[in-house]
Parts: sequence; C-alpha cells; structure tokens
Amino acid sequence: MSQPDPLYAFEKLSEAAHALATHPGRVQERLAEAAIYLIRIRPADIQDEELRRMFVGIRDDLSFDEPEGKEGRIAATLQKTSDADASEIARRILELHDRLGRQLGL
Repeated sequence: MSQPDPLYAFEKLSEAAHALATHPGRVQERLAEAAIYLIRIRPADIQDEELRRMFVGIRDDLSFDEPEGKEGRIAATLQKTSDADASEIARRILELHDRLGRQLGL
C-alpha cells in the first residue's frame, strides 16, 4: 500500500471546492462535479483522525443510495438529496478543505 499523501488530498479537495464555486447548476449538480475529485482521495491520505472521519462522512452522504437504473450511486443519491442537505454537504467539503489546508500550513 502506498504512503498517505495529504498534499494530494488537499489538491483534490481544492478542485472539489472550485467545482462547487464555479460549476453552473443546482447545488446537487455542483456536488456531482465535486465528487469526481473526492472519489480520488483515499481516507488514509488524510492523517488527522477527525478530518478523516469528516471526509468519510461526506463520501458516505454522497453515495448512500442504491442506483435504480444505469446511474451510479452518487447520481442516485443526489437525485433524492434536498437543497438544504446538499448545501450542508457542500459546506462540510469547504470546511474540510480549509481545515486540512491550515493543518498543512497552506
């Protein structure tokens, strides 16, 4: 197994934050775009236990629903996610990005 890479995790969180801020559409659509970057992060890349739990929770909140058709888990989940819940997930992604960046001195 490769070594944890917190800088890689931060880079992908930065790309996810950028997608949340700039991608057009509803928050669910922006989360779907951000998820493209989040799925590349391994929990082990986030060494701080609290932040790792936060990341796993975000990932779980984006993919808990079973797909009914050809869509993936994330698309199936976001189709059923309310605007308020989607906004809360987006807020947690930004918080995780900010906290990890501070830990890394970035």
